[in-house]
Amino acid sequence: MSESNLVSPLLDGFALGAPMSSRPGVCCCPAMKEGSDQKYIVKILSMPASQTQLDALLLTGAYKDPAAALDYYRQSADDAAAEAEFLQSMAKLEGFCSFEGWQVAPMKKNRLGYHVYLVSRYTRTLEKVMRRTAITHLQAVNLGLDMCGALSLCRRAGQLYVDLKPTNILLSENGHYEIGDLGFVSTKFLDYTSMPDKYLSPYCAPEARDPMATLNLTMDTYALGMILYRIYNGGKLPELPDDIGEDGQMRLNEAGEVVDPMGDTEAPAQTDAGEPADV
Repeated sequence: MSESNLVSPLLDGFALGAPMSSRPGVCCCPAMKEGSDQKYIVKILSMPASQTQLDALLLTGAYKDPAAALDYYRQSADDAAAEAEFLQSMAKLEGFCSFEGWQVAPMKKNRLGYHVYLVSRYTRTLEKVMRRTAITHLQAVNLGLDMCGALSLCRRAGQLYVDLKPTNILLSENGHYEIGDLGFVSTKFLDYTSMPDKYLSPYCAPEARDPMATLNLTMDTYALGMILYRIYNGGKLPELPDDIGEDGQMRLNEAGEVVDPMGDTEAPAQTDAGEPADV
């Protein structure tokens, strides 16, 4: 991860560990800051995901030359930074947790494109909580209330959150659930915007997988319903078509269970409506 330290001043003073999870164009690494015991997560977005992707776009004529492609990827990187800024503004309200810092930087080592570096404090995700302890009925209700409140605030701000899933929901120190990652789309553009591939996951509404279908205001509610379904169904999602697979951070095994990308084979905790779980 030495390249990251070289190209982003944002990471000066951080020691990055081996990637916790990765998929094309996205890498998440644990990090520690010199002189501090605070744990961090560094998320690195790569645009394009690979030089091969860029070469393919140029070969097919999608862009007339590398400069045109570079302009496109710069805009994509700036859009991600704008989302991070929006999340920071929403973090002043309940239901959101912002990144501590972010930066757009050009790629090195003769690669064309940009990296977006996003730094956040390490916080337990709903995914980790669900895998390590039982979610009680009361906790599930509180999760639903917290997320409904956050999603409502998003809409009031003119945004739809389209990447709701357990790995993007954080558990705050006061026990509330918060949205803590990118995935915002302006409601002004829903009528002519399809679901970006990077946000496709097992929690998406079926129509989101149709490249000809546009986004709608029910998609965030559907995703929340799928999360609650999984909680009340013993950690399993409903049977899904074969083409609904990995979202880069989680995948389904043959039993319909979510498999941890870090190789944790621990069985998901079962819902327990009795004694409260220790989370």
